[in-house]
Amino acid sequence: MVVDGALTLPVPVLGETQAPPLPPPPPVKPKLPVRPPIWAQSRQEVCESLDSFRSYQGGVYSAQDVARGYLLSAFAASRDIFAHGGRLIISHGGGKAEALHSKSGQLHRQRAANQLADDKSVRALLKNHQIGEPLVLLADDRYALFPYDLATPGYTYVVLGRYRIVHAWAEYQPNGAEAARVIRYKFAFEWCAEQGAPWWCPEEPQLCPQSPATLLEPPVPDVARSQCAICSKTSPLVYEQGWMCLHPECAAFWSIDGAEPASDSLTYDPAFIYARNQDAERDPALDVEKPEAPDPRGGSVTSRQFTRGIHCRVCGRLSCRWRWDGWECSSCGIRHEALGVIRSHKDFWAQQTQLGIYHHKVAPGSGILVGRTMTRYNRDGSQQASYQTFTFPEGRGKIHHIQGSQLVNKEANEIFKEYQEQAKNGQLLFRRFPLRNVSRGELLTNYFSQNTDHEYLQYVGGADRTEPLETGPPAVLRALRLVGRRVKQLLGLDAHFNEVLSAAYMEQQRMAFHSDAERGLGEVVAGLSLGSTALMHFRLHSQFVPHNDKKTNRNTVLTVALRHGDILVMEGHDVQKYYEHTVVPVNFRIAATARSISPENYQSH
Repeated sequence: MVVDGALTLPVPVLGETQAPPLPPPPPVKPKLPVRPPIWAQSRQEVCESLDSFRSYQGGVYSAQDVARGYLLSAFAASRDIFAHGGRLIISHGGGKAEALHSKSGQLHRQRAANQLADDKSVRALLKNHQIGEPLVLLADDRYALFPYDLATPGYTYVVLGRYRIVHAWAEYQPNGAEAARVIRYKFAFEWCAEQGAPWWCPEEPQLCPQSPATLLEPPVPDVARSQCAICSKTSPLVYEQGWMCLHPECAAFWSIDGAEPASDSLTYDPAFIYARNQDAERDPALDVEKPEAPDPRGGSVTSRQFTRGIHCRVCGRLSCRWRWDGWECSSCGIRHEALGVIRSHKDFWAQQTQLGIYHHKVAPGSGILVGRTMTRYNRDGSQQASYQTFTFPEGRGKIHHIQGSQLVNKEANEIFKEYQEQAKNGQLLFRRFPLRNVSRGELLTNYFSQNTDHEYLQYVGGADRTEPLETGPPAVLRALRLVGRRVKQLLGLDAHFNEVLSAAYMEQQRMAFHSDAERGLGEVVAGLSLGSTALMHFRLHSQFVPHNDKKTNRNTVLTVALRHGDILVMEGHDVQKYYEHTVVPVNFRIAATARSISPENYQSH
């Protein structure tokens, strides 16, 4: 419905015995008249591209206690409005909002809870209001108050522009029968006119939905303010029905002449929702940033800035970097190459690991047995390599750490160089692939990968993106031979490796906790580490942690520091059954993980 010239969406009150209803079908909206200047189809594209919004979960992104970005999405609260064509937006913010969560295939509604002024997101938004700092507003295709259809053309997320918070206050909101009301903080966002007119709203007011023709006509009325007789704090006149103290700690909070107003009867005072400051001169400094591809010429292309997404100047879409050799717009296919220098293994010699771990760390009470460091020599007396074995309790397998060194790393140095050269010339196609079971937009892996094998069908990139072993990239095949030879010579294990998963990590990229427990894999998994130092952490799978000790025993039980040329061997199926692992590089790293796949292994699982 329309209230005071603005779109508004009431929230239904749920009965105590009602089953949580599904969201109502969205209203039919007119076609968007223009293409958004900045848009995305996944939240990851937004978070990896914009410095102003990096929140994968919440609706508010803040840094140093100041809000940088705010997402308008589903579940508009009572009296949320989109007024004057979007030049004034009122929204509830700061978390603890009503939401839908999926559990066992069923949608369940999570009710809202009281917000506090010291809640992280609320505190940040209040700080913006206090200091007058603008922030970026975004909307997704579920935001009911945006007047145009975003879903049909595939604009899942759009950047509206930069806004200032001109009003901030607390009020009661209905929350069903379980808790008749909750405290919510509301914020009035005013369009920064230094950007020009809103991109979705032509200059002619009559063509912009709910945009009064008197938008800029003087005189601009002042917002009335009064002081509370109980708490002595001032509050603005927000609603036509009467003034209220809007400070939740006050005994007179949310009452008009001592009585709480009916929630559905409140209408905004016209002066309160008047869009002011709309005649400011154009200032490009207030425009939302449109990230460009950094210049790769003559330098390294594995630093943090080269992992970020970019904005397409042709179609406006934000795109993650999913190709190793540069960026490609996922809509129009425009490409930007990022072919920098080849990194030397010498770049990483002086690296220190995080947590001060030089070699390994075993958690007290883990039951892990730490073996002595063993060194093998060739017949001519030259060092072959050293290794150390960690044995998990209750026969759950072993971890062998084969240590590289300057004396034995000649081949590893060459392989590291060849990997980079072949990724640069296209022989080796490193890509970031979508993870499975993501319902809203793609979520790409946080690393680049390439798989080489005979018949492995569970690769995240899919079987059609797996390179046959017979025609695999030379660097991969050479890594496979090195790993197999070292494992055989030092540990006496003939693993018959026939699959290599190669992963490349730029600065601050990593693989999440996981286990190599797919069907068909042999009991020995061995990974060659190239480039940056990394910490490999092991912890128990959650199902093997006592219910009364989840927090304590989900901690890391073993950490091994992997350096250039090291090989980490996991021996035994039970290693994967009982433990999961992650590897956290300090900087640019390539890992070649060799495994054995066979129909016999598949049948045995």
